[in-house]
Amino acid sequence: MKTKRVKLLLMLALSLIYSTSCKKEKNPDNGSNGTTSDLTIKSGVITQSFTGNGFQWGGYDILKTWTGSPTLSYADWNLLYKRIRFMRPPVVRIMISDGWNYMSNGVYDPAKSDPVLIKILDFCQAEGIAVVFGEWGHQGGTGINQDWLENSSKFLEYLLNTKQYTCIKYFNMVNEPNGDWSSINGNYNLWKTLIEQFHAKLVAKGIDSKIRIIGPDVAVWDANLTSWVTNANTDLGSKIGAYDIHTYPTETDVRGGTYQKMIKSYRNAAPPAKEILMTEIGFKYDASSTLGIQNKQRIANDPYASDDSNMQVYDAFYGVDMADAIVQIMLAGYSGSVTWLLDDAMYNINGSGSTKLKRWGFWNILGSEKFGSAADENIRPWFYPMSLMSRYFPQGTRIFDVTLPDKKGLRAIAGEKNGKYTIVIVNSGFVSYDINLKMENGATLSSVNSYKYISGIGAAFTGKKDSDGFAVPEETNITLDFQSGKAIPINIHGQSFLLFTNMN
Repeated sequence: MKTKRVKLLLMLALSLIYSTSCKKEKNPDNGSNGTTSDLTIKSGVITQSFTGNGFQWGGYDILKTWTGSPTLSYADWNLLYKRIRFMRPPVVRIMISDGWNYMSNGVYDPAKSDPVLIKILDFCQAEGIAVVFGEWGHQGGTGINQDWLENSSKFLEYLLNTKQYTCIKYFNMVNEPNGDWSSINGNYNLWKTLIEQFHAKLVAKGIDSKIRIIGPDVAVWDANLTSWVTNANTDLGSKIGAYDIHTYPTETDVRGGTYQKMIKSYRNAAPPAKEILMTEIGFKYDASSTLGIQNKQRIANDPYASDDSNMQVYDAFYGVDMADAIVQIMLAGYSGSVTWLLDDAMYNINGSGSTKLKRWGFWNILGSEKFGSAADENIRPWFYPMSLMSRYFPQGTRIFDVTLPDKKGLRAIAGEKNGKYTIVIVNSGFVSYDINLKMENGATLSSVNSYKYISGIGAAFTGKKDSDGFAVPEETNITLDFQSGKAIPINIHGQSFLLFTNMN
């Protein structure tokens, strides 16, 4: 593989893959992109053992109201399983409530979860998917309802001991407690007391060693809520086994790179020895922005879209923006991320019979059965890059730091597990860049597959896929030789995503 002929063939192959028709023009943010800059994968490790990139799953709690059945059809379950197996998510987040999952007419009834939740947990157990599990909210208002607390902890005990789910790794008590939409209503002291009392229940039931409480699960838009993290560490200590936050940045935050700086402040606020995860990540646009106005118009034109929807999930550019956000999360030192969300059919706007969906998913599995569109069950464009970000950064991957040139929208990340590597380069900007890809440790990566996704107009994108809609390599069995400071020249198109991997 070191002959001049093989090297020439490699360079020609890479040139064919990454040469594009993107017009080279003056970049208003960074000057001309006609110059070539180095992008270097460093030997320094950001995260020693990565948990993974996954998604929010669960819900489907209004199925019986919608369809008359408490569960999905056999065909729908199998289609979900097939798509998720392609993604190979290392982690998912599943949230529950007593009325949906373990209480019937005031009586504790764990069998209530058999039609949906248990099927999902059985799948996660069989596939080795780590689960962030939790309650949407507490009961008791400004206090704590002790009957609810006992039943909540009893249900968790049932799942861990009776059902023997070792896949459930984390427990999240109350979604976004800092918000006025939360059952906690922003009351930190109430949240702290709840965590203390729930932890005492875990100890009393002898399951505290089987689960880690994760928190504070706050929704943040800037660096002004790091006190929830530092106070949790001071007040709760070892009772908090891992930390997490939620973010919904604008496209300006992500494309400009300020998003990474903001979330890094929360990583720095958490104890360095404990992992921190991004357990909800999606985009929300300023109401007055072009995308914000467009989103509102699309919601108004869709009889099944609630105000809590991101209609850009139908557009190819959303896949590039989401990949950029995930890369920034990894660069900021987070141990994992959970994308909001898998499937439109999981949640509606009020939790009862409304057909106003929270449209944020990769598809709507009930498109034909309930929502008048079989096409809505199809995979949406952003599945392409996000499935690869999930599949090729498995649990236990070492995440490496990267030296990036000052190019707006250009980001990269690399990971290694068992001697196999994945390299991702994202350009959420609108002009192409010429870069020299380098690696400090000088490895030679053989049997590499490359994937390419370039956003087009609307749902159109460049990127190979099979009959199931799953990503297919652009090129297979190539070699990336970084020995002795060698560089791989790449032209990365505007609004594009590239992934190299020799992982299986």
